Amino acid sequence: MRAKGVALVATLALMLIIALLVFGTFFRSQIELWVTRNDTTSVQAFYAAEAGLQKYKAVLFQQYVWREQQINRGGGPGCYTSLVTGIDLYRNGNLLTFQNNQIILAQNENVVDANGNPVGQYTVTLIRDAQDGQLFTLVSNGTSSGAKATVQATFRLSNTGYLEQAIFAGSGQANKWLNGGATIRGGIYIVGDPSNPDQYVIESNGNFSLFNSYNLNNYPGIASRVESAYQQVGDLCASVRVQYGKISVGGSTQIGEPSNKVKGVFVGRGSQDITGQNVNVCQNNKGVCTEAMGPFDLSNPPPFPTLDTKLDSDTCSSYPTWRACLQDKATLRIQRLGNQVYVLQPPNTTLDSSCSAALRSGILNLNTSNVDCTFTRLDGTRGGFRYTYSGGQGVLELYGDVTLEGVDVIFNQPTAYRAISGDAKKATLVVLSESGQGGNIDINGNLLPDSSHGLFPNHVLGLIAEKDVYQRGNKTYVMAPVYAGGTFRIEKDGVLFGSVISNQFCTTSAGNRNNCNAGQTAEVVYIRIPYQNRPVLLPSLKGGKPTFQVLSYERR
Repeated sequence: MRAKGVALVATLALMLIIALLVFGTFFRSQIELWVTRNDTTSVQAFYAAEAGLQKYKAVLFQQYVWREQQINRGGGPGCYTSLVTGIDLYRNGNLLTFQNNQIILAQNENVVDANGNPVGQYTVTLIRDAQDGQLFTLVSNGTSSGAKATVQATFRLSNTGYLEQAIFAGSGQANKWLNGGATIRGGIYIVGDPSNPDQYVIESNGNFSLFNSYNLNNYPGIASRVESAYQQVGDLCASVRVQYGKISVGGSTQIGEPSNKVKGVFVGRGSQDITGQNVNVCQNNKGVCTEAMGPFDLSNPPPFPTLDTKLDSDTCSSYPTWRACLQDKATLRIQRLGNQVYVLQPPNTTLDSSCSAALRSGILNLNTSNVDCTFTRLDGTRGGFRYTYSGGQGVLELYGDVTLEGVDVIFNQPTAYRAISGDAKKATLVVLSESGQGGNIDINGNLLPDSSHGLFPNHVLGLIAEKDVYQRGNKTYVMAPVYAGGTFRIEKDGVLFGSVISNQFCTTSAGNRNNCNAGQTAEVVYIRIPYQNRPVLLPSLKGGKPTFQVLSYERR
């Protein structure tokens, strides 16, 4: 009996051990199954969140491109993007507006597998930066069977169109005269010379400066001619882009400030094309104060606009060349050949004798004599231009866009302009070369909007010269967007308010110089012109060149 009892106890102990082993194996299998299931649902939740982020990243960029192509997309004085007002998600006119700087773009949208079975959901929120109108963050929250995951990314949406920069320069800028003591307030875009990417387009060991802000109260008599919202701007969304070429920052050069960095510096092949060392600021970044730095970042960059190529703008896209558009769209087109002056548009128009007399020599000298090149349209409205002088002040009135061919234009007196195109306060003065003659604009005194007629940038005169624009004189102020197919030259202490598009930008010392000199304290202050206020014949690209930069990505 005792042996049988021992055998029973042993058998029961063995069965208990076997049961424990079976239970342990089962329990471990269940834990592994639960872990696997949790991992699976966590991964599914992550991919659901990622699906939402990727979908609405594409939607956001497509929305931005579409909005930039619209005619009335508005604008603001500083770091502006057309999406700051809201998102027209379905492009049907119903705008989703920001509430506390947020918009919910998707609420519990399903993510399905290849068989169409739901495997998760996501909710996507768009967050607008309260201070920076180009900065947006997408936050996507994914769920799957109780598991949760969040991914988010921050983007900078910007437009690199011609009139979105303080200076847009062409291949001529490879002569590197953007240096010395010049101060630029706003962005710079330089095409450079594709045949010589090792040439410097900015090489400064002096006190060249590029800033991201301006205050017009620092310039006597200027703020009162500008709309109040544009008199002081703390963030211009300035950046530096160089397609071909290098920049050097040395001495006391400043590109951005530690407290107000430029948005990006994208030069040539990257950091190897940014040389030198600023001695004062941002030492860990080659003396460049910027949020981002790298190689030239546009895959389809805008070319420098030239008169004999097609310009894909809202006004000129149907013309084979920009020149043809300037000639055909002009309210008044006058051509000088030899000593003869012809009115080509409108046809069969006779102008005042003072007009022909002023143009016959090949130099339209706006000095102390009055010039009347106006006419009356069939509807009774006025067209053309008129210059009057009294008491040391000239007044230039333009009624629509004016194209002059075969002459140079010289402003020899301080001049106030009045630009009138129907109900809008904008116009363009175009000066073209004909048979090798003319095509230049010289400005020998202040050229500013007549504030009694309207304030800049709601009142704008655009200047287009086939060859050169020369802003002469000590401490001259010009307020206009300017195009020069050759060189825009500005003398010491002169300031251009608006923007410059020129094959080459250069500074020169005072005294009627035709060469470029470093060390001159000239300035360009970028004042953004809202799209609807821009003179229609200025070089522009339909929709501009929208860029979409991913600044950060985070998984939670």
